[in-house]
Amino acid sequence: MSDSGIVNLSDYSKNRRSSVSVEHLKLLHETRDMLAAGVARELSGQVEAIESSLLGLADHSPLAETREYYFQAMGIVNRQGAELFQSCKQTLIRLISAEWGENLVQEQNAVAELSLMDDTDYEVTLAVNKSTSRLRFNCAEELVGLDARVGVLLERSPLPADDNPFGPKILCESLLEGMKSLDIDQKIQLVLLNQFDLILYPELPALYQEINRFLLAKNILPDFKAGIRSRPEQSQRTKQRQPEQPELMSLFEQMAGGPAGQGGGGAGQAGGNSGAALLGISMLEALNRLQVGALDLPGGVTIDLRNSQSGGISNVVRELQQSPAMLSASKIETVMIDAVAMLFDYLFEDQAIPEHLKQLIAQLQVPVLKIAIIERGFFTQRDHPARRVLDLIASLAVKPAGQDQEADPLQAEVEAVIQKIVNEFDQDASVFAQAFDALSELQAKREQELEVGMADSVAEMLRAERSEMAEPVVRDHIRRALAEQPAPESIAVFLRDNWTPLLIREYIAEGENSPHLSAHIETMRELLWSVQPKTDMDSRLMMVRILPGLLKRLREGVEEASMPMENVERFFAGLVTLHANAVRPTALSVPLPEAETLVDDLPQDESEATENHDLGDARYSEPLPEIEDEYTLCAKSLEKGDKIEFLHGDGTRNWVQVVWVSGLKGNYLFSDMNGHNMFSISPLRLADKLRTGQAVLGARESATESAFGKLMSFFKQKVMG
Repeated sequence: MSDSGIVNLSDYSKNRRSSVSVEHLKLLHETRDMLAAGVARELSGQVEAIESSLLGLADHSPLAETREYYFQAMGIVNRQGAELFQSCKQTLIRLISAEWGENLVQEQNAVAELSLMDDTDYEVTLAVNKSTSRLRFNCAEELVGLDARVGVLLERSPLPADDNPFGPKILCESLLEGMKSLDIDQKIQLVLLNQFDLILYPELPALYQEINRFLLAKNILPDFKAGIRSRPEQSQRTKQRQPEQPELMSLFEQMAGGPAGQGGGGAGQAGGNSGAALLGISMLEALNRLQVGALDLPGGVTIDLRNSQSGGISNVVRELQQSPAMLSASKIETVMIDAVAMLFDYLFEDQAIPEHLKQLIAQLQVPVLKIAIIERGFFTQRDHPARRVLDLIASLAVKPAGQDQEADPLQAEVEAVIQKIVNEFDQDASVFAQAFDALSELQAKREQELEVGMADSVAEMLRAERSEMAEPVVRDHIRRALAEQPAPESIAVFLRDNWTPLLIREYIAEGENSPHLSAHIETMRELLWSVQPKTDMDSRLMMVRILPGLLKRLREGVEEASMPMENVERFFAGLVTLHANAVRPTALSVPLPEAETLVDDLPQDESEATENHDLGDARYSEPLPEIEDEYTLCAKSLEKGDKIEFLHGDGTRNWVQVVWVSGLKGNYLFSDMNGHNMFSISPLRLADKLRTGQAVLGARESATESAFGKLMSFFKQKVMG
């Protein structure tokens, strides 16, 4: 800063960005290269789709000048596509690097070139802002994590959305800058930017997810849910949480004969009563001994927490409640100990929690009892750290060790977290908060593993659903195309007999967003347009431009569709005649009265469209009628994580949870509570099982919420009764 108080912006920028560490700079470079390579890959892979889109825009444009822009843009993509995408990639790398102090010469030159904005520049700014807003909206969930992680790397946390060097704003600016470097007219730049926006809109979220996974693997912030921008905000909310179950403490006080602290020692004061004097220890001292091993009591009584770690599950709190150690407890502590014993009874009886997870929970009985006595918030706050730890362990997807399989590595990591609580917890609840964070990271890691593991099952489910939907979807595409551009019967027959199976196969293979399907549909629309009468010179010139590419794509399509050679030659010979008639000045519109009938006659590919994919349980066969009742409504409203108990004919039962919901038909992919043994089922089939009692929907509340609900009911009855 000079004596005049004026700051040199270039120097400020340099100082502001020079604090990035070497390790973070390496990660920034890798992230930059991932984004640039991904964007270039997506754009270069959609050249045909861009050309088809531009052709459609030109076809429907009423102004010759606008049509010319579209044609010029098509020519650039066709002739200079590789050069264009490479230029955009290099520009993106350069602009991103400038955000942390590299390429400062270019930045300073850019500042020196600032000038007043003319109308075209204003139009460019609007286009960039529009594309940026669209892309950011569609990537909102992914950018929550990316903004936070990049803020850590740049040491500028929290990082404003538009300051993220990997965000949509710099991406859009780099696309325009890359086109500008090839001396492309500014109007054409805007046309191409819009096309690039359309291509990147559905693909950019997946690219950002890949980058987030990469940074997560490098330990740049733990995984966290969308909407939580930073841990400090979450911590602040935790500090400000309000009691949610104050009535439970009121019931305890009534059971104890008065408010806490009356009629005996309160929490932390139990050593002052006669029982404590008799035993020589307070309740908390007894729990401290029990937490690290065995508690020896008068009369030869011994309580040992390690009994619950030897394979069986015993309620150590219940043993404590029935021991002479209770002589040192105050009245309110006696009631709370009874409540915690019941809490663990409910958890150990919960059929939705696998047995090996109950054994993990059992190791926390004494620390949980201690925190319950020390902090009354354990009973009044649903999000108390100790309760959250119990809930998280109860929901972990940990494989049980068996004779035919090795122990799950995750179990050892969870046990290490539990042991840390046992070893370190004295009276500070932050030990549980730290344990929850550690368990959350382990859970996120396991969820990522499960997502990879279920990829094949998800792909098979989607393929099965698309097989059912392919024919009506393709028929609708063809029907709409013929309604907009009627064509001779020979063209409609060609679409019905040869192009339809091609569209069906592409839809089954990759779905509605398949670039190959889009390309084939655009080829079909171009074919229909090509046989329409061309009454003006612009249309005829357009016909000359597109015809070579159209014929090339048609020949590739009929070869892919395995159309007999004699039929191929006959079709293209007839097409020559139709094109000749279309460009004649006196050409007449050709009605298509049989088009609707021909479309309704669409064949079904026996090898693909009629195939039933049952994933081993015939859940896609024998379609059920939809019955409008509460069971159907329930079956259609499940979410990821919801639990179902299935009851089988042999009397056995098992709990499963939703791990994926199809966006096409709403079918569910279930797994057992350990994240394995996956199977799928449709909502109607599930509704039928709910209706007949073969399936029961589990409560959506957490394990401790369910247990505390039962505690509340029990103590209410006891006080009133």
